[in-house]
Amino acid sequence: MTETGGVGLGIDCSARAGIHIWEDHYIVEIVDPETGDPLPVGQEGELVITTLTREGLPLIRYRTRDITKIISYEPCDCGRTHVRVDRIKGRCDDMLKVKGVNFYPSQVEAILLKYKALSPYYQLVIETVKGKDEMTIIVEKVSDLSQEELDRLKLELYDFLGFHSNIQVVQEGTIQRVPGKAVRVQDKRKKT
Repeated sequence: MTETGGVGLGIDCSARAGIHIWEDHYIVEIVDPETGDPLPVGQEGELVITTLTREGLPLIRYRTRDITKIISYEPCDCGRTHVRVDRIKGRCDDMLKVKGVNFYPSQVEAILLKYKALSPYYQLVIETVKGKDEMTIIVEKVSDLSQEELDRLKLELYDFLGFHSNIQVVQEGTIQRVPGKAVRVQDKRKKT
């Protein structure tokens, strides 16, 4: 978030219990992305920031579009007393809804990246087949993926998503590379 200025919004610590926000520079809130209403501690929503020391272009209740939650206002095990937020889960504008399940492509990516045989290049293709949403995950391999690993991947994705998706493991270099931000999602459903 270069818009906020400075060297960063906060820092992790040895306790790994969230990101400590530099409260002498920022006020953070979590709001409902739809309504803008403040949410209680522990509930996920959109991160909103007010800068306290930025002079040239101060930000007041700047909506970042990043999804996270406030973990705690209580002192951390490391001794710091600053408010702690969770790592960024995704972005409001990246959220997908397939078969009634809301998720972020980055959450699927985190699962894929656990498998050393798979590359970081993937695409989610969503389409309507016989009136129902279907999702295919196309992922490149850097080495052979065993059937056991593929079965474990399918189960892990099912456990997370709550629905079965088709997985296509393709040769490295198959997914088109484009300059700028990678195209991770192809939503082919007809918009109503």
